[in-house]
Amino acid sequence: MGQFLSRMEPFRRLSQAERLRLAAVAREKRYDKGDTIFRAGQPADAVCVVREGRVHLMKFLEGGQASTTCVMTPGETFCCLPALDGKPYPVDAVAAVDSTVICIPTSAFHELLRKNPAFLQDSLCLFCDRLRQVEDKSCMTYDSVERRLAKSLLMLSKKFGPTIPLTKQELAELANTTQETTIRILSQLSKQGVIRSARGKTTILRPEKLSAFLDP
Repeated sequence: MGQFLSRMEPFRRLSQAERLRLAAVAREKRYDKGDTIFRAGQPADAVCVVREGRVHLMKFLEGGQASTTCVMTPGETFCCLPALDGKPYPVDAVAAVDSTVICIPTSAFHELLRKNPAFLQDSLCLFCDRLRQVEDKSCMTYDSVERRLAKSLLMLSKKFGPTIPLTKQELAELANTTQETTIRILSQLSKQGVIRSARGKTTILRPEKLSAFLDP
């Protein structure tokens, strides 16, 4: 586990001894697809890192509608902001596929923040990046559905490359729309040669055409 953390932000600049101490108190747990890792409002007792699989950070709105705020892939650390402010988890974390997650006790993470200035700086940069993603997501509320979906696909391509392994329902939850609307827009984009859509995945063929949706 220590070797794995050495390649991940914000842990890569820790000393070997510090990573070994984290590894000694961390726990690694396997989650089946659909399992909840933690729920919004629960005490934030751990900072989590995806080791394998994919985790979605989600809000469940009135009426049961699901909204995905972030998609976490292997090597990404999530919900570490409570390690600073001590507040509960702000979202639900759900295993989108069979996943393995490393959970580091918040107390151990917070101790390193206090003792290691470089780790504190790297962690703050990571927190700011996450906050920008959430801010950008909230601004998408005022965009057209086409623009929201194009922005979501381009964002996901930075994580996965041109072929994005999300279902149409998962894309709908990320773009804050319905599955039916997502299917309709993807079908239009497919006919235009912008994407190729298949069961459980979408391949971007012409990213410049998707980017055109983002022009003012």
